[in-house]
Amino acid sequence: MERGKYLDLVISGCDFSGTTTQLFGIADYFSLKNYKIRDIRGSEREAMFHSEAMKEFNKEYVGFGGFLKDDTITKERIRRATKKLDDLMRLTDFKISSMAHNEISEYIDPNSADIWMMEEPTRRGAGQTVRGFELYRSQFGSKMNPIAAALAHQAYRSEEFFRFRKILREQGKIIIRSRSEESACYQIQDKENLPEGISRQQYLSLPGHQVAFGNPPTHIFLVVGPEDWKPEDYSELKSQRAGGRILDDHEKNVNYQLMVNRRYATNWIDNLYKEACKKYDSKVPEITRFNIYNSKEQIIKEMIEKVESIIK
Repeated sequence: MERGKYLDLVISGCDFSGTTTQLFGIADYFSLKNYKIRDIRGSEREAMFHSEAMKEFNKEYVGFGGFLKDDTITKERIRRATKKLDDLMRLTDFKISSMAHNEISEYIDPNSADIWMMEEPTRRGAGQTVRGFELYRSQFGSKMNPIAAALAHQAYRSEEFFRFRKILREQGKIIIRSRSEESACYQIQDKENLPEGISRQQYLSLPGHQVAFGNPPTHIFLVVGPEDWKPEDYSELKSQRAGGRILDDHEKNVNYQLMVNRRYATNWIDNLYKEACKKYDSKVPEITRFNIYNSKEQIIKEMIEKVESIIK
């Protein structure tokens, strides 16, 4: 693939489909090809680490986590880096980071890497609300609200696009991200399994989704179960992969998860993109599906083979 021609690749699927593992599997492939990778997933602090103001500390690292885990770095250097981040983000004059040159954000040079790793929901902005509240409403005495969730999701999509993705696409960079606006599978109304969901028309009309579907991924990799997945089979997979973590309200609802998987596994999601991209005059992404029951090694191998065919 010639440098300067962007690739915006999304990896997704139902819960427990392994998106993070697959994201790093593909990143490792590009790393072996000597592509420079930066990881902008995480909170505002993780993003700010990549700013030019932090160049003294960030040049050699994929992300802030890698910097902190480097046992060759002195405690004094870590202290100085952390203090500088704190100063950049001080509450009396709060700043965000971005790849746009302006007076209110710390600049991140999009050319400081060939590949940028991203995620949805974000752990900053409205995405933090999704991760910290919307997915766990039962912990706060409330119940799942897919309309509120859709509103929160669309908010960070505008923000992330204008802060990062727009510039990266214009600069011909490779974006690898987990999930995207295809999480409509979780929020759009279904008479039987999600009667309280948002209507398709309303979902597509939200400002953030106008931006998202107007600038969709170039490719989507979906890891899916069978269309006719049985409740006991999903429950067994969940028990194998939950790893003792606290399950969110979505993960606990088996019938809901089966509906989400059906949407990913069938032309429901393809048709959504066809409708939305026609509405906003954009190109429908190429969607490739992978079997959730294959080993993680096999799935990553198949994904890399697909990536190789794309970048030739």
